[in-house]
Amino acid sequence: MKYVILILVLTGGALKMQAQEKKQSLKDLLFSGKLKKDSTGVIRSTDDLSQKIDTATKKEALTVNSNAPATNVPQDNTTATSKAAASTTVAAGTTVAASGVDIGATKADTTATAPVAATSAPAKSNTKLLKEYTDSVVRALQEGPLKSKQIKKNTYFVMMDYEIDTNGEVNFTNVTSTPENSFLQAQVKQILDSTPLHLNPVTDSNNQGKKVKRKQQFSVTKE
Repeated sequence: MKYVILILVLTGGALKMQAQEKKQSLKDLLFSGKLKKDSTGVIRSTDDLSQKIDTATKKEALTVNSNAPATNVPQDNTTATSKAAASTTVAAGTTVAASGVDIGATKADTTATAPVAATSAPAKSNTKLLKEYTDSVVRALQEGPLKSKQIKKNTYFVMMDYEIDTNGEVNFTNVTSTPENSFLQAQVKQILDSTPLHLNPVTDSNNQGKKVKRKQQFSVTKE
């Protein structure tokens, strides 16, 4: 008898738990909207719930959810930054174009207007240096000594003997004149000694400066 009662209790408990589970399933289906719309609007606990499920609604819900944008997906900051930089570059280029600044022309103008570096003048030859020097001696004679009564009216040819040192310095060693005039010769020698002359050094085959002796003649006229 005890076994029969125990079996009945267990059976009753199992049926009760099955009924509760069915009610819970029915409740879940109601709140999830998966039940088919029924004109009667009445669902009994003894009904087969599998016949009441709206499979089309479930599929539609899944489709909608699959197409919904992911709100929690992190965006690629690198891509966004690159796009922003590209936009900035395009904007900057547009601004330059709109302003009408011709970079190529500006560079060309700057190059064209740049001052050309001054080149050093070529060194004068000893012949030209001597010519300029003797011309200055003649002017000095005309401004003073030629006005003296000791020099008669005539054209005088003055010969200068000189020596060029290794560094180009000139030393005048003797002065003569034709026709001879000692006063004129003394005046010329005085001018030469008071006016130093520097020429280009004379070099040997080894490009080393050497001393050389030379002569130079010029003429002066008293009218």
